[in-house]
Order: sequence, then C-alpha cells, then structure tokens
Amino acid sequence: MNWGYKIATAIAVFIIIMLSMVYVAFKQTNEMIDTNYYQKELKYQSYIDASKNLDRISTDTILRVNESSIGVQLPKVLVEHFMKGTLEFLKNDDQRNDVLIAFSPDSNGMYLLDKTKFALGTYMARIQWNSDNKTYYREQTIIIR
Repeated sequence: MNWGYKIATAIAVFIIIMLSMVYVAFKQTNEMIDTNYYQKELKYQSYIDASKNLDRISTDTILRVNESSIGVQLPKVLVEHFMKGTLEFLKNDDQRNDVLIAFSPDSNGMYLLDKTKFALGTYMARIQWNSDNKTYYREQTIIIR
C-alpha cells in the first residue's frame, strides 16, 4: 500500500470518528436540575439564611439511606413546632425520576420513605421545613443502590 492510500484511510477514519461524535452529541439530553432555575436563583439568599438557621442548631446529617428505606431525622428541638416540610429528590441524569414529597415527621423527628419509589443512582436531596416561624434548609447528596 502506498502513501496515498494511507492518507485516504486516515481521512476516512477521521471523518467516521467526527460523524460518530456528532451522533452521540445529538443523543445527549441537556436538562437543568431545576425547571425554574433563574427564579430560584433570585431567591437563593433565603436558602442560605435557612441553611444557617439549621447550622446554628445542628450540623448532623439529616438523611440516612439504609437497605430498605430513606430516613429523615430532624433535630428534636425543631419537631415540637413543626409546620410544614418538603423533600425534593433531584436525579441529575434524568428529570423524570425526580421526586417531590410533602412530609411531616413523627414525635421523634423521624420520617421514613420507601426506597422502591426511587430509581437507582445519585440524587440531590433538598429538605426544607418551617418551625417556630423560621425556615430550615439542607442539601445533601444521596446514592440509591
């Protein structure tokens, strides 16, 4: 094989690689984690303040994943005057698997979720609740296996 065929083969291989990269790029989904990202970004200072409210009371982990469930353990100090709470589980790679739950803990501050509601993978969990006319907030990454 002479050098002309080698150059033509190299160009053909390069074109095939480029076309396959274009094909893969078109198959990608470019979803944002939040649908109302810009509106939430404008209110982000309130999330920072709510997170600081919680940090003053406890820096412990709120979510614990075990083999059959996901447990939410709120600090006992905040359970007595608990008003309302929301749990958001955002799956980074597929927005269809996001889970939004309104929750209310028991008298010990515990709330359990069944793991079968969740797809396998990594979630960004956002916990927000009101107690004593203050808002509390925590973000935590969890892995469902």
